[in-house]
Amino acid sequence: MQPLGAVGGTVEEMAAEIEVTKRPAASRPSSTVAIERQPAGRHTPLSGLAGWFGRPMVLEARRPYELRRLRRSPLWTGDGVPEGRSRPMLIIPGFLAGPGSFQSLLRVMSSAGWGAEAASVGRNSGPAYVGVAAAEADLDRLFRLTGRPVTIIGHSRGGQFARILAVRHPEKVAQIIAVGAPLLVKYPGFAAVKVPAEVLDKSWRAGAFGEVFLDREHAVDQDRYARFPSEVDFVSIFSKSDGFVDWRTSIEAAAFTIEVKASHRGLMNGVAGIGAIATALGRQVD
Repeated sequence: MQPLGAVGGTVEEMAAEIEVTKRPAASRPSSTVAIERQPAGRHTPLSGLAGWFGRPMVLEARRPYELRRLRRSPLWTGDGVPEGRSRPMLIIPGFLAGPGSFQSLLRVMSSAGWGAEAASVGRNSGPAYVGVAAAEADLDRLFRLTGRPVTIIGHSRGGQFARILAVRHPEKVAQIIAVGAPLLVKYPGFAAVKVPAEVLDKSWRAGAFGEVFLDREHAVDQDRYARFPSEVDFVSIFSKSDGFVDWRTSIEAAAFTIEVKASHRGLMNGVAGIGAIATALGRQVD
């Protein structure tokens, strides 16, 4: 399937930017967007020099433009987003990012009536087990507070965390939406991401972040690739022009996929990415 045209300003034009593919076991609401199945193993992640240097990082300069487009679009006031009716939503930032990286998404979701809040993972730079434990506590609190399963949206590394939470606590999760997330690898192969990620990994293992619990990190790594629970809806949103994450690592057999045209950071702060999230939310059955 070929990528569709540029994002438009109306809800209908936003839908035209989105491509959706699916796994066979789930159901979906009727839609006018094109849908196909992604065979497992169809897309092989880049390796070698292509993986090390092959991302279009210059296209990340689109982010200010993407944000301006969003602020002028119907999405900015929640138009086109399924009504939240105060349903709980947890949003997890990506690597080296905090809540400031998705303020636009928080605003849009809150405007549409979702009980959206940021996961308490800080800058998401330390050991994975620390961030997962913090998000796990948030998930448990929201589930107990509302009595309802929680929708989890995770950007980049946060998408990995969202998957882990669903594997560990499927009864507490309504749906996960992984956005620009490298689901098939722990660290993306692109040099601009892999080098600082591995430096930080070695630093915390050496005690730079305090006491080290390697058994907890091992448990997280086990759950990272564990069989995904069929009862939880799973959507992965990706962009082939993502400047940091190889889009091929965002496609796994357990997930429906939605392709958009966006920068990595713009996926959480632009019309294309948030429009795709709105489409994914529409899959939930009340």
